[in-house]
Amino acid sequence: MEIDLQKLISIYSTYGFEANKEYDDVICFVYRKSRYFGVDIIPLVESDETAIKIEYLKKKYNDAGFAVDVKKLHSVEESERELYKSFFSYEASLGRLKKKYQNFVYKQTKALLGSQYEYIESPFDIIQGSQNLMEYGLLDNLKSIINGNRPQLIIIEAAAGYGKTCAAYEVLNRIVSDQNEFKTPLFTELAKNRGAKIFRYILLDEIDFEFPTLNSELVVHEIKNGRIPLIIDGFDELLEKVNVSDSDSAKTFDEVETMLDTIGNLLENNAKIILTTRRTAIFGGAEFDQWAGKWENKFDVTRILLKDPRIKDWIGEERYEAVKSKDIPIQYIANPVLLTYLKNLPIQDFSLQIEQPDLLIDQYFNRLLEREKERQNLIITVEKQKEIFKNVVKLLLEFDITVESKQFFKELIKEHNSRLLEYTQTLYSGANKPSLENLVDTLATHALLDRKGRDENQIGFINDFVLGVFIGEIICETTVEKIARDYSYYMVDLACTAYKVQNRSNKALLWDKINAVTYKLQPISIFSYDVSLKESLQRDYKELTVYDSTFFHIDFSGKNIDDSAFLNCYFRGCQFDTTILNGVSFVDCTFDQCVVSNEKYLDEGKNIATIKCRLKECDILMNYAYHIHDDASPFNELELKILQNLMAKAQHIVKLLKCLDDYRNKQVINSLHDLEGKGYVDIRGSQIYININKMHFIKQELGIR
Repeated sequence: MEIDLQKLISIYSTYGFEANKEYDDVICFVYRKSRYFGVDIIPLVESDETAIKIEYLKKKYNDAGFAVDVKKLHSVEESERELYKSFFSYEASLGRLKKKYQNFVYKQTKALLGSQYEYIESPFDIIQGSQNLMEYGLLDNLKSIINGNRPQLIIIEAAAGYGKTCAAYEVLNRIVSDQNEFKTPLFTELAKNRGAKIFRYILLDEIDFEFPTLNSELVVHEIKNGRIPLIIDGFDELLEKVNVSDSDSAKTFDEVETMLDTIGNLLENNAKIILTTRRTAIFGGAEFDQWAGKWENKFDVTRILLKDPRIKDWIGEERYEAVKSKDIPIQYIANPVLLTYLKNLPIQDFSLQIEQPDLLIDQYFNRLLEREKERQNLIITVEKQKEIFKNVVKLLLEFDITVESKQFFKELIKEHNSRLLEYTQTLYSGANKPSLENLVDTLATHALLDRKGRDENQIGFINDFVLGVFIGEIICETTVEKIARDYSYYMVDLACTAYKVQNRSNKALLWDKINAVTYKLQPISIFSYDVSLKESLQRDYKELTVYDSTFFHIDFSGKNIDDSAFLNCYFRGCQFDTTILNGVSFVDCTFDQCVVSNEKYLDEGKNIATIKCRLKECDILMNYAYHIHDDASPFNELELKILQNLMAKAQHIVKLLKCLDDYRNKQVINSLHDLEGKGYVDIRGSQIYININKMHFIKQELGIR
């Protein structure tokens, strides 16, 4: 077969070889890097004469001290694949990555009180990207995207502690287990520590650590080729290097943009980059849409939102029915950590536990800490263990970090629990009495802690839920002045997310503290904490854009919500007073067992609009079926303006509303409703696309040739 010689030379050159074409029918690629001298001799035609030349060249290079390899080339692609497998130690890398996944499974099993770790897929929404993917499970989805032929930025979002890291490791395992694709992912877990602050340098450092013998430019080349999918777990840990609570979202995004540009520059050829991040308005806002647009379709963006877990999936039909029979509020247990705990309890203990769901979190901690007393021969009560680690978290809050070196953690444990540790030593007798250092060493390997980082030389808490519970308790005991002065938005958010499954009394305590520092927070954060901690509106709200949120049993009454939009939200068991909703739009939302007061339908009032919303076990939408005009012309004036705005590219719905600010939001939403009903546009989450199959007709109506 005929070989593209220039392409072959280019590939070898990328790997540091020099091309020596000493004969027309034979080419040699010579490598003189570091201590290894080698040469690949490749015949370009097969003949007896060529064979004689090869024997001469073998002797020539052998005599000069080169390792010689004669290769019969079937294709340029095969040659490139073999170079990749050789330079990147493919088999050894696969083994290392498999071990990394196995270590993760072991640590998860340890945190589950010895019960075997099992990954349970969360329900999810694709809020940007191809809706065809919704036909498959999450991991099948991601595998399909990774094996595609376009550069892809994949963003997996979820609340803190709701399965991002587990999903990232399962993606790693899927790629490594798929031997047909010859891919070796680069998996990096970012941490909120005192280390490097600039994302580009962090990324280069990770590359150098994973591939110490290779030039970083070569690694970047293979990232762009798609052979090294880049999995960045915990991108949100770096978002706090900028002020994500800043009320000026455009200013905030300007600072985040430099980090995203580093990623954008890698997204060429067939690159696949997966980010996991806690849910943040940064990726759902119009600014991110503009950022993606500036790359002019160089790569695709897929945003996947992991939703609250389906309780039945975790604990099974029988236990789910038991929970329902006790009328336990679903929001009190809809957390992966608690559901895993309930799933693995013996049935007798499970039955006792659900009798007092308010005590579920305390029971989870008590069982974990009692088991630790046995495992490590710790003569420390559950209460004292909690006190020790609560003191550690107080210092993490002061430093605004979640992960640090083992030695640093040991110093925190020792210096801030000295009296408690000395007292603990006295509880041991004789030869069993540990030294202070031994006791601190034992506590540094406690079940509440976990080794972190690329070489596991750092320590953090086992999950965001455990850390968030401690932070929440500390905030509840701290003065408002100190909270405002010393505690970051990131830490406050961890606490509020963990407290979503606390009882009403504990949630109210935390809300009282957060409410006193709302001047530091974005309006959307204030709204989120009000409804999750108080389960009702606590003030008037204006100009909110609420993305991808779940609301359980929230009473939307008593306070006003003006000029706001809910995009891709899920409402279960909620009550809506239409008189407090003024200029409010619901786009691509689901209403499950909801009721409306003051009107028969939610969208009956003049100031409330709905589009592409779904109903489950309720009847609260007047416009549930599309209302389509019977005008002679297929489009009215506003519809034509909408289509004109969409002709250039897909648009974020908030941006479109701003472009058409001469019209009321409800008018625009209703027109979008009609356009989608007639099949001219497709609304996916916050994005609006023109239907390609109708493009020719739309252009005719707009007078575009």
